[in-house]
Amino acid sequence: MSDAARQLQQLLKIGTARAGRAAAGPGAPLDALLPADADPDAALWLSLGALDLWERSGFVAPDQGAPLPHAPAPAETLRSCPPSAQTMLSLLLRGAHPPGLEAEWLRQLHAYGGHVPPYALPKLLDLATRQPALRPRLLPVLGERGRWLARLQPEWAWANGDADADASQWETGTPEQRVAALLDWRTRDPQAARAALDAAWRSETPEQRAALLGALAVGLGPDDDAFLEAALDDRRKEVRAAAQRLLARLPGSQLARRMTDRLLPLLRMSDAGRIELALPAANDPAMRRDGIGTASHYGLGEKAGWVVDMLAAVDPDVWPRHFEGTPRACLVAAEHSEFASVFVRGWALAVQRHAQDAPTPGVQAWLRDFLAWSVATRPSLREAVPDSLFDVAAFHFGLDTGGASSALFDALPSKWIGDGFPMRLLTRLAAGAPQAWPAALSACALQRLRTSMLPLADMGHPWLVRQMLSSLALVLDPAATAATEPELRAAWQPDGEWASAINVFFDLARLRHEMTLSFQEPA
Repeated sequence: MSDAARQLQQLLKIGTARAGRAAAGPGAPLDALLPADADPDAALWLSLGALDLWERSGFVAPDQGAPLPHAPAPAETLRSCPPSAQTMLSLLLRGAHPPGLEAEWLRQLHAYGGHVPPYALPKLLDLATRQPALRPRLLPVLGERGRWLARLQPEWAWANGDADADASQWETGTPEQRVAALLDWRTRDPQAARAALDAAWRSETPEQRAALLGALAVGLGPDDDAFLEAALDDRRKEVRAAAQRLLARLPGSQLARRMTDRLLPLLRMSDAGRIELALPAANDPAMRRDGIGTASHYGLGEKAGWVVDMLAAVDPDVWPRHFEGTPRACLVAAEHSEFASVFVRGWALAVQRHAQDAPTPGVQAWLRDFLAWSVATRPSLREAVPDSLFDVAAFHFGLDTGGASSALFDALPSKWIGDGFPMRLLTRLAAGAPQAWPAALSACALQRLRTSMLPLADMGHPWLVRQMLSSLALVLDPAATAATEPELRAAWQPDGEWASAINVFFDLARLRHEMTLSFQEPA
């Protein structure tokens, strides 16, 4: 954007009346195109429009000089995208379909071994710049021309994999660019990135320290413990809170060990198989330094909230060892406790934190058992589980490890009339899935949909049903869904009220099936 356009946009934000001056105009030769009698506001809008069209047309201002020539992009090493898949991508980039399909298209292109067609590179790079979650899908299929193109646009620097560019942005970039550079640096060399942050720490503003500290979540490991421990004594509350969150995610951290030492004397398993809890007497300065008492927990007393904060900072693998049982056994024992909601919420928060990276087999067991237990437990206790736990569980649900995800559909109630929990659960599990569910898991889901949503007209919660179907349409195996369409329509018999939602569900499944087939054609 030119300086003239930037000044005009600033004036637009302030307003000509408040600024006390009219727009300066776009300058020759565009000023000759504006009507001489235009009022200040009209002149401002017309000037912005004229400049935008002028700059987008490729005009190079005389005082800028000719751009330096660039070496051509290397030859592509990946396969060309099939024509049918290119047609499908064009439809997606027009925004005619629900968001999220772009990631699936890129995943299938990667499986095909192809690269993004050149005409789509600018749009996809812009899209992934706005949506960082899309970047891992785009990077493997950018191809040589995509990486060449990314080097020509500062906003696309994340895509060129240039370590020198990251170092330059770390030293001289804007606050946002420095955070992005540190995040990328952490993916390549966590120790070097932390050392660079340590060297610059004292010169950073308090606001920037909090933002930069969050980047240590990438590649978080035992070597970060000492640096984060020191950050607990920062004068800025936001910095201390960021350090507390990261240390609570780090198994074996000094903070986690202190939390465990505080908790164990407070807990006892009774002869009746019930976990008993003695609330802490006070919240001393050392406890507050570790973040105890900083969060609010609706429906719990102050001291009960302290226990939740402690449980949330302890590695969940501790409790099956301590109580000599499975995660499901721990949850069942907590159900009968006077402080059942305290245990459930604290453990759920801990599992959520420790499942964000590469969860251990023990944390994966907690996720599976939490899902199965949530279906079976009483609704009042189910409310103690934060919805965000199901978002994390969704990331691993499609793996169907040991058939646990398939078994969840068998555990769901046989009829969902009047019970919104199964639909809310499936909506979250589908919405948070990183990729489509496998065919076997999809078949279990489709079978349960066929039998549990009857009669459809009496389901209740129509908005929940529509939301669930919209989410499932993006993750169920498209071939399996298309194959069962006649059977499902015959079972549901959607009337006029439901026909639209059911049609959208199957239309989206057919579209995804066509997308899969488009990559089976030769390039």
